[in-house]
Amino acid sequence: MKKLLFAFTAALLFIVVWGCVKGESAMDTPATHVATGHKYLEKRQYDDAIAAFEKAISLDHRYAPAYSGIGYVYLRQSEDATGETRKKLLDDALGMFEKAMGLDVKDIYGKIGKARVMIERGDARNARLLAKAAAQEDKTNLDGALWWGIAAGCVGDWDEADYALKRALELDPTNPEAQAAWDRLAMAKRLMQGVTDQNYRAIAFNYRIGRADAAALFARELDLSRLERRSVTTYGGPTFVGPGEPATGAASYYATDIAESWALAEINLCIETGLMEPYPDGSFLPDAKLNRAEFAMLAAKVLSLTTGDPDLLTRGMSASSIFKDVRADNFAYGAIIACTTRGILAGDPDGYFRPLDFITGTDAVNAVRTVQTILAHY
Repeated sequence: MKKLLFAFTAALLFIVVWGCVKGESAMDTPATHVATGHKYLEKRQYDDAIAAFEKAISLDHRYAPAYSGIGYVYLRQSEDATGETRKKLLDDALGMFEKAMGLDVKDIYGKIGKARVMIERGDARNARLLAKAAAQEDKTNLDGALWWGIAAGCVGDWDEADYALKRALELDPTNPEAQAAWDRLAMAKRLMQGVTDQNYRAIAFNYRIGRADAAALFARELDLSRLERRSVTTYGGPTFVGPGEPATGAASYYATDIAESWALAEINLCIETGLMEPYPDGSFLPDAKLNRAEFAMLAAKVLSLTTGDPDLLTRGMSASSIFKDVRADNFAYGAIIACTTRGILAGDPDGYFRPLDFITGTDAVNAVRTVQTILAHY
């Protein structure tokens, strides 16, 4: 009887242990760890998210969604970074998305992630093609439709952006990102009503504008012809073709990396008038994003050059700062004061200016048009 009881107990113990092991193994899969990683990512718990994605990879080194997951961690971190740190995070994110796509051509999130990195790098045209392909492969995927619409908006294709963002909102009418993109598109349409140049009207939709965008805005919206021209080193064709001289068709340019830029003429004008400068190595970096402090400097410089007030950029720097996040001795403080006191740019109600935040297209267009109104009195 004792032997029978012992055997029964052993068998029961085996069943219980086996059941627990089996239950644990059912949870210990790449898919479950990826799902956990995305939950951590939503909470911005980046280290825990990467650990979960790496656990999935340890179980299956060819599991594409795990690499995409790590890519999204880097992409999210890049949103809070600047300079070389941001560039490296975007490079790392791109590497992970391409790894995922190489392992599984059907990895939708790898494609969407790569498209997002391309948008951040200023290559919205190719990003649109990639995001559109992802959206068409899975018509129920909200992110595919959303980023297809955003990419289309970033190149100024209002019709395609409208179509894709409507699809995103149909998939989830309450999604805040889709609603924000839709609202931004509506605002861009109003600001650029009647504008047919897609490159130019795309500025109003972009949430991070580049130096070429800023040059185009200042050159097209303002009468810079009143500003004094200066001699500038030419890297392209002749700056002037005299009467009777043959036109070579070559376009002159004043920086080494703008010959192919859609805003070449506007960049040249801004450099000629001293509003913008090439870097010491001769480059202009047309796709480099502008923060709010840098944009304030440009707006105030236009006012200074046009009104003949050289102290405009420094006036107020001796007083105590009215902003919690900008010291009075900051290089841009005078320009920031010049802009905020004239309604060109605004700070937050709680006393912050956010100088290192990227300037949005909407804010940039409205700011330049406010400058235009001010200069109409001079």
